[in-house]
Amino acid sequence: MFGASATARADVDYQLRITNAAQHLAEVRASFPATTDTTLDVQMPNWRTGRYNILNLANGVRLFKAFDAKGEALPVAKTDKGTWQVATRPGDAVTVQYELYANLLGERTRHIDDTHAYLDASGVFVYAAPFRKEPVKVRLDVPQGWKSRSGMDAGDCEHCFVAPDYDVLVDAPIETGIHEFYSDKVDGRNIELAIWGRGNHDGKQMMTDLKKIVAETAKIYDGKYPFQRYLFIVHATDGVGGATEHANSTVIQKPRWTYAPRKGYLGFLRVAAHEFFHTWNVKAYRPKEMVPYDYQNENYNRLLWIAEGHTSYFEELVVLRAGLAKREEFLEEYAKLIDDYQRQPGRFQQSAADASFDEWISVGGERARNASVNIYSKGQVLALMMDLELRRQTNAKRGLEDVHRILYQQHSTAQGGYDVPAVLAALRSVSGQDWSAWWAQYVDGTAEIPFDTLLAQVGLQKLIDVPKDQEQKTEWWAGWTLREGSDPAVVTVVERDSPAWKAGVVSGDTLVAVNGLRVSAKDIGDKMSLAESGPFKLHLFRRDALVEMPISPQQRPKGKARIKALDKPSAAQQSMNAAWLGVAWPKEEPAKKP
Repeated sequence: MFGASATARADVDYQLRITNAAQHLAEVRASFPATTDTTLDVQMPNWRTGRYNILNLANGVRLFKAFDAKGEALPVAKTDKGTWQVATRPGDAVTVQYELYANLLGERTRHIDDTHAYLDASGVFVYAAPFRKEPVKVRLDVPQGWKSRSGMDAGDCEHCFVAPDYDVLVDAPIETGIHEFYSDKVDGRNIELAIWGRGNHDGKQMMTDLKKIVAETAKIYDGKYPFQRYLFIVHATDGVGGATEHANSTVIQKPRWTYAPRKGYLGFLRVAAHEFFHTWNVKAYRPKEMVPYDYQNENYNRLLWIAEGHTSYFEELVVLRAGLAKREEFLEEYAKLIDDYQRQPGRFQQSAADASFDEWISVGGERARNASVNIYSKGQVLALMMDLELRRQTNAKRGLEDVHRILYQQHSTAQGGYDVPAVLAALRSVSGQDWSAWWAQYVDGTAEIPFDTLLAQVGLQKLIDVPKDQEQKTEWWAGWTLREGSDPAVVTVVERDSPAWKAGVVSGDTLVAVNGLRVSAKDIGDKMSLAESGPFKLHLFRRDALVEMPISPQQRPKGKARIKALDKPSAAQQSMNAAWLGVAWPKEEPAKKP
């Protein structure tokens, strides 16, 4: 039990002084109250929230020392990769000090340079389990002219913050430095935006659109917010990309020149909507195995596909309903999502539940698509299926939003989080139906998702788009993916059971000729199209050895996957579509009388 060894409730004080910004160095001091024990284990988390991988964050710590209240040195022994055991004197306070190397910008844990510092406490400030629930004070010593922002409350100085405990500190990163800052209100809540870095963004427009995302997301939860103030931190820089959710803030990283034109900016808004939805789904309620977080070990559970995939699902709906994306853009995203999912052999190799459990050891690379599914995309297509099935069962009166409202109201983190029975109970409460068989088939199992049937319920169909007044064409398909921008053609992925797989092509092969014609990554498709039938004669280099092999590619329709309206959608289908998307069916597609 946290606080069991503490003699009295007292603050844990943290101080960070930037010592060499150019070299990403800082000195950190953490002062803990007195304990009744003869040792105190001080730990750096091994992972950060929002990133389900062990990151070994203690690797940036050097020159670790400990002192008593009089400043006298205390013995320290490192007992594992992230733990230092300090020999204490019962009844005496302890201060530890260490040098921190902060150059993990892309990990969104810690970064210091001469323009800013981004500080996620999980990679910056150590903690001691007996004092994890004690109040926290943070004081920064930073260059003159810098401004400091955080989801935490301000302390008693310009660069000071306070938090009720370490868990709040960990979920409230600090952005300090030179940045743009905007502030406004939505439903009486303060919404803030801090942008570090130069780029082609328009901060005022971003703030306007972020407010729309905030308001639209809150509608899903009947206007009930889990915060009074929210901070969007944006890093407009180079060489990084991604985002992380926190309790009442987020950090979004996007290359500096990708905020315009529209496609790039829309991508930013989708990420912002995703991270903001996490304020409820993950931060306000999450799988019970992650309540409270265990910062030193993997937090295994089988429901991350809800935590992440459902968030991806609502991200698209929020941006659409907020008027920031067009209906056609929404459908274009879903066409790409479904088409890519249907081309992924790993969907038959790993279930959503297993992918959630194994997220801690998930890797990319050439095997990923063949042997696994992504908790984001798999969770998103399952969310689509769940939402449309719920609407079918309730005559469009209720949907997946109702399930999430129940989880928020009845299974918040304060209430211990949710588990599989809780989700099944919420589904039954909304639909009046038992979802156990569905769960076994699609969540614990790998059954194919009936996209055609689902889309037809809302008057839509997925097809390969053909330019107007043109016939459907075909192209040769081998099943390999080539390295982008490479010449010659270097294979990065070979799809399981594809022609290339069966021929023996492997990742790393360099394709040099097809039927005696030299090929590159750019023209291999054109060279293959010259042949009317197979098999082809393929030449490639494998570890500098020339290899010849026959390959029998397949013909498949040429074109881009699209989702469009059925030729004659019924009024019921159009009504279901409008209830699902939250936007009206286009007037140019009149309903057919049933």
